[in-house]
Amino acid sequence: MVDDPRVYLAAERTFLAWVRTSLALMGFGFLIARFSLLVRGMNVIESPVGRRLETYSPWLGFAMIVFGVAVCLASLLRHHDYIRKLERGDRNPSRSLRTPILVSAILALVGLAMAVTILTL
Repeated sequence: MVDDPRVYLAAERTFLAWVRTSLALMGFGFLIARFSLLVRGMNVIESPVGRRLETYSPWLGFAMIVFGVAVCLASLLRHHDYIRKLERGDRNPSRSLRTPILVSAILALVGLAMAVTILTL
C-alpha cells in the first residue's frame, strides 16, 4: 500500500477529469443531434416546397452520447484497477495509453463526419 495520500488524490483528480470528459462528450452528442433541427429549419426557409434534406446528425449525436457513456465506464474501470494495484503495493502501476488514443481517434472521426455533413448541405 502506498502511504502518500497525494498519490490517491492524483488518481482521484485524473478519474474526475475523465468523468468531465465523458460528460462533455455526451453534451457534444446532444448538440450534434440537435444540429439536424437547425438544418431542417434552414431548409424550410430556403425552399418550403423543395426537396427534403436528410442529415445523419441524430444518429451521429446518439453515437456520441453512447461513446460518452462508454468513456465514463472505461474511466471507472481504469480508476478501480489503478487504486487496487496501489493498495496491493505497486508503487507506480503501469498505465495504458489505449483509452486516450481511442478517445482521440473517435473524436477525430466524428469531427470529420461533421465537417463532411456541413460541406454537403
